Amino acid sequence: MTRQVVETVLSSGALLSAPLLWAALGEAINEQAGVINVGIEGVMLFGAFGAAVGVQHFHSLAAGLVAGAATGLLSGVILSYLYVNRGTDQIVTGILFNILILGATTALYEKYLSAVVPSMSFHPAHIPLLGRIPVVGPSLFYQPVLSYAVLACALIVLYLMRRTWVGLHLRAVGERPEVGDSVGLSVVRLRWFALVCGCVLTAIGGAALVLTQTGGFIPDVTSGQGYIALAIVILARWNPAGAILAAALFGFAAALQFQLQSTAAVAFVPRDVWLSVPYVLTLLVVVVTAGAGYPRGVGVPYRRS
Repeated sequence: MTRQVVETVLSSGALLSAPLLWAALGEAINEQAGVINVGIEGVMLFGAFGAAVGVQHFHSLAAGLVAGAATGLLSGVILSYLYVNRGTDQIVTGILFNILILGATTALYEKYLSAVVPSMSFHPAHIPLLGRIPVVGPSLFYQPVLSYAVLACALIVLYLMRRTWVGLHLRAVGERPEVGDSVGLSVVRLRWFALVCGCVLTAIGGAALVLTQTGGFIPDVTSGQGYIALAIVILARWNPAGAILAAALFGFAAALQFQLQSTAAVAFVPRDVWLSVPYVLTLLVVVVTAGAGYPRGVGVPYRRS
C-alpha cells in the first residue's frame, strides 16, 4: 500500500469506529447489569434520527447531539419498563423494537426530512504534537470531537464499572440478582439505571453517524451497526478498554473494504463482496467467542421469590 492509502484507511477507520464504540460501551453497561439489549440497533437509529431533527430545527450541532441523547433516554425508559418491570423476552422485545423504530423513522423521514438538504457536521480537530507523528498523526489525530470524546468515555466507564460501588452493584445484579436482592440492592432500580445510561450512550453513537459521517439522516442509516456493536462487546469480554480495540478492528475493516472497492488490482471482485466484509467478520467473532462467559443473570428477567 502507498502512504496515501494507509493514511486514508487509518483516518476512515478511526472515524467509522467511533459510533460502534459509543454503542458498545452502552451495551457493555446493559449486559453487566444483566440485560441484553438486542434493540440496540433501533436505539442507534432513533439517535441518528433525533440528531438530524435537532440540527434541522435548531441549526446547531450541540442541539442535534442533545436531541440524539434524548431519544436514548426515551428508548431506555421504554425498554426498561418492558425488560425489567414487565419481564418480557429480551430477544423478541429487542427485535420488535428495532422493527418499530425502523418503520417509524422511515415514515417520519418521508414526511419531514426527505426534502431537507444535508445538515451540518462536526469538523475534524487536530491534537497538538500527536498530529505531527508521520502517517499516524494526520490520520488518527485529526478527527471530530466525538471521536475523541468516546475514548474518554470508555475510560470513565471502565473506572466506574471496575473501581466504584456503582459498578460493583451493577455487576452484582448481573451475576446473581437474588444475592444482590438479599443484601438490600434494588435489582429493578439498578437495571433501570444501567439501561437508561446504556441507551443514552448507544443513541449518541447513532447521532455520531449523522453528525460526523453522513451529514444528514437517511432511512436505515445504521445498516446493522448495532448488531456489530453486540459482537464488539463479546469480543472485548465486557471490558471498555478492550472495546476500543475491538471497535477499531471493525472500523478499520470497514475502511479497508471501501478502499478495496476502488483498487484496480481487485476490480474483478463484485462490490457486494466487499460490503459484506464487516458482517462476515461479525459472524466470525460470534463463532470464535462462542464460549464467552456472559454474566450469569443476563437475559433472565428477575422476580422476587
